[in-house]
Amino acid sequence: MANLLQIGELAKQTGLSIRTLRYYDEIGLLVPSHRTEAEYRLYSEADIARLQQILSLRQLGFALKEIRECLENPEYSLPQVIDLHLARLQEQMAVSRSLFAQLSKLAQQLQSSQSVAVEDLITTMETITMTQQYLTQEQQNLLEGRLNQDQQAELQQFLTQVRSYQAEGRDLNDPEVQQMAWQWREGLLSLVGGDLQFYEALMRLYQQEGAEAASRGRLDGPTMEYILKAVAMLSVREELSVREELVGFALGRLAPETYAVLTQGQAAMRKLQLNFLGTEGLLLGLLAVETSVAAQALGEQGVGFASAETLIRDWLANHTVPPTDIPTEIPFTPRTCRILELAAKQVQRQGDGQITPQHLLLGILQEGETGGGLAMHVLQTCGVDCDRLKQQLNNPC
Repeated sequence: MANLLQIGELAKQTGLSIRTLRYYDEIGLLVPSHRTEAEYRLYSEADIARLQQILSLRQLGFALKEIRECLENPEYSLPQVIDLHLARLQEQMAVSRSLFAQLSKLAQQLQSSQSVAVEDLITTMETITMTQQYLTQEQQNLLEGRLNQDQQAELQQFLTQVRSYQAEGRDLNDPEVQQMAWQWREGLLSLVGGDLQFYEALMRLYQQEGAEAASRGRLDGPTMEYILKAVAMLSVREELSVREELVGFALGRLAPETYAVLTQGQAAMRKLQLNFLGTEGLLLGLLAVETSVAAQALGEQGVGFASAETLIRDWLANHTVPPTDIPTEIPFTPRTCRILELAAKQVQRQGDGQITPQHLLLGILQEGETGGGLAMHVLQTCGVDCDRLKQQLNNPC
């Protein structure tokens, strides 16, 4: 463990940003081999060697998707890398031929008319060159076809309205600003036509060249930032609204045993001097209601209330400070809300009438696949076979 690097140290040594390393983790390109109990990324020597391969392939002009496919191929070899590089060079040659044709056409137009300013000519040439670094010819044709004169006029009118909101200092939660964000998002979806690669190419163009250059002067950086913040706020509001509906649905569909689980979970949290109901509280509540199928399934794998409580108490003693005030109604943590959402989705999908303790335990296991809280730490410490546990819960005798 002594040779492991934290993400900040690795970023400093390689010159990459922490954001880039996190993105590589999210897309599965460079997943750190280790994590701390607090979920901090730790990179091994093998991870660093893989990163060097990634950076080398990036220098050859490979896309991240191509790099991942290359590194995940067990038959990965130097000849394959060369073949891929040759294919990329062929694409670049095709782009150069297209650029040559467009500039030749522009030169012919200039011979018949001297009205184009030198500055405009240079800007046009730079725009063509820059765009073709990111978009294929097919994508450029689609972009030009979908941004006709009427749509460009609508875009200009839209941006004028956005700038007026900026000048007024409108809050991002303002209904009109949120409507603007919705229009932008819908317009972008319509522009790319559901093509993820087209969208990613446009985003690379904006990120690396800047809003003003990428939009040919139509959109400045501050306006783009204002729009993106409003869109982010809209997305969060929509997500929270959906979650609130699901949690409300879940709380309205609790079976008597499940209600008892939450009650026992809150009691266990008070006993541990905690002012929230986290995944550990759900687990203790499930174990406390011994008659449920979930408790019996856990018991068969050696997990009992006393042993789980001891593990949780020991972990909390080393990682938390007891709060000074514990409310009468202990609130749910975000992870607990997420587990209730997952349980509600199971009920909706299966057509069951009520949320049972089995649904809650399945929610803990499902949420644990993307990280998991203290409940998953307890199950893993106890050596629980999560796959077998899922099968047993989905197919109770």
